[in-house]
Amino acid sequence: MQYDVSVPTMPKKAHITVNLLPEASKSTTTQIKGRIRNNAKIPLCKEIEAITIEDIDASYENLKKHGISSNVARNLMDLYTE
Repeated sequence: MQYDVSVPTMPKKAHITVNLLPEASKSTTTQIKGRIRNNAKIPLCKEIEAITIEDIDASYENLKKHGISSNVARNLMDLYTE
């Protein structure tokens, strides 16, 4: 007697974080999102569901608002953007 031992497939998603090139700072968020959607070539990607553009300086200020010292906030942002 044979049994079907195939593993059921589960839907999967990938979350990708990228650092943008310096010239991206000259573009609007809408322009950046459009260029990513139109030009991204990601293997196994059915569709791009969401793109979030984050201003690094805003993240730095947000860390400081939560009581993180300036030096620690800058070090965290440097690690994040490397």
